[in-house]
Amino acid sequence: MNPQHDKAGLSAINILLLIAYALICLIIGIYSHKKKDASGYMIGGRKLKTAGFVFSVLASYVGGAAVVAYAAYVYRFGPAALAVFAGTGLGFLVFIPYALKIKRANTKFLTLSDWIGFTSGKSSGTISALVLFVVYFGMLLNQFIAGSSILASISGWSYESALSLSALIIGVYLTAGGFNSVIRTDIFQYIVLLALFGIMIFYVPHETIKSTFAKGEFERLNPFMFIAFLAFGIFIVFQSAEYWQRVYAAKNEKVVKRGLQWSAVLVLISGALISFAGLSAHFGAPGIDARDAFASGLRILMPQHLQSLGLVLVFAAIMSSADTIIFVLASSLSVDFMKKFKSSEINLSMARTTKIFILLLTLAGFAFAWFFRDLIQVIIFITGMGFTIIPAVIASFHFKLQPISVWISFLSGIIYIFILILSGNLAAEASIASILISFLALIVSAAFLKIKYRASKK
Repeated sequence: MNPQHDKAGLSAINILLLIAYALICLIIGIYSHKKKDASGYMIGGRKLKTAGFVFSVLASYVGGAAVVAYAAYVYRFGPAALAVFAGTGLGFLVFIPYALKIKRANTKFLTLSDWIGFTSGKSSGTISALVLFVVYFGMLLNQFIAGSSILASISGWSYESALSLSALIIGVYLTAGGFNSVIRTDIFQYIVLLALFGIMIFYVPHETIKSTFAKGEFERLNPFMFIAFLAFGIFIVFQSAEYWQRVYAAKNEKVVKRGLQWSAVLVLISGALISFAGLSAHFGAPGIDARDAFASGLRILMPQHLQSLGLVLVFAAIMSSADTIIFVLASSLSVDFMKKFKSSEINLSMARTTKIFILLLTLAGFAFAWFFRDLIQVIIFITGMGFTIIPAVIASFHFKLQPISVWISFLSGIIYIFILILSGNLAAEASIASILISFLALIVSAAFLKIKYRASKK
């Protein structure tokens, strides 16, 4: 099949599948609204079980932007990019002892910045919340851009129509059900993703599979890029606020441990399926824009009459991460900022404020995605910004950090990113080096403060 074929438009089957999928998500959201208590809306009553933990983590990981970005990495860099999935799986395992410590520390945490504020002072928590807000709003923008682009490419819709439908459906069911809606739709969405990926692989001719993995590319594996992608996968887990929320919401430590273990296994399977589409485009559609790799891979792999299933797969990917990101942003605004002036306890006022923020953020993400569509540059920017907080986050588990050291660490990484932007050198390899800048700033500032403290005691 020619990956460059014209857009076919929506068939009756396409329309029926999309309507059915959207209705199921809306029903789940409305059903979740029946439990109106504030704790249930904000954090699921902290009763999240293993299945919900695992499927929610994976559904947020395999979103519209992830599908596009990771397939693009595989298309551009070949087998070296597969290390990002191995790194993420390893990252989940490395995160387990940290997650258990988080779970034991405090039962009232709601956001990643709650932990930073708890260990390094409220001001550090606020700064980290500001950084994460920028990162996650960029991620939301990417979900809308990437998902809507793929949906438009496969369905024949305009980009604007695909974006409008996605934003409308997400806004309605997420406002209705809150955290419970995120978890329940994530379970449904990830099962759909796995099933459709499985169908895709089942229908691929044996010759296609053989030719995709027998091109000699694995013999030319770039060790440097392999290590870089592996490190990226490991560290991204520590920066991902949605995974911290799942830990806070887990019923007990057993759920946390098993949930992260199963997530490590399933992220490898999901990554292999995404990579298969990227590699298919890598060999079957040379010369295309890397961001179109996943859509082109689907066209190569799936027969024409099954591409409506690919349409639903893409729609699931859009919503599975976008709803999680919107809720992370909305709860952060309610908890990390509004809470500074009100009660720290979960209450109905906090839940109502979160609902308002969900609607506003959905509209904001929709508006920005309508006008700004440079997916790759946004990904590079938010990755660099997000990595600035990782050294302080990890160090907070092992050392007593002074707030000023944390501020210096954050600000050093942020300044570095903006220097890259102003100098025109914002590339992926340079952007992720923000973690090293922040790490060095943390060490140097902490050592300086320690020397200054000892001098003052003499």
